[in-house]
Amino acid sequence: MKLVLGAIAAVATAISASAQEQEKSVQGEALREMFAEHEFGDGVHFAYQFRADGTFSGTEMAKEVRGTWRLSGGEICWTWTAPRGVEECYVARNSGAEVRLLRNGFEQWYGTLKPIRSQPLGGSK
Repeated sequence: MKLVLGAIAAVATAISASAQEQEKSVQGEALREMFAEHEFGDGVHFAYQFRADGTFSGTEMAKEVRGTWRLSGGEICWTWTAPRGVEECYVARNSGAEVRLLRNGFEQWYGTLKPIRSQPLGGSK
């Protein structure tokens, strides 16, 4: 049993290391293009829509949130306006549509980015 668990742990570690090696850090204009007019979410707990005008809105644990975002020194920073909060800044790393946001080298957020779809006239059905 220990041998099987050890083998599973080794494979999981190798897969994780391989995925992280494929990630790249995103900065500057590429970071702005990555987030502007895109929704960042995990499909369950949160979904934030980042607008090109520097605002964002969405939901977190079924509650509405909104704020502003900007780039600073190679990081994406956002400030919550509802609910009120302090500015938080993160280094962004991505592999395709998958994005990890890190602070002090530790993952704080993980999700995917997809373009914001326009709502059809008259609302969604």
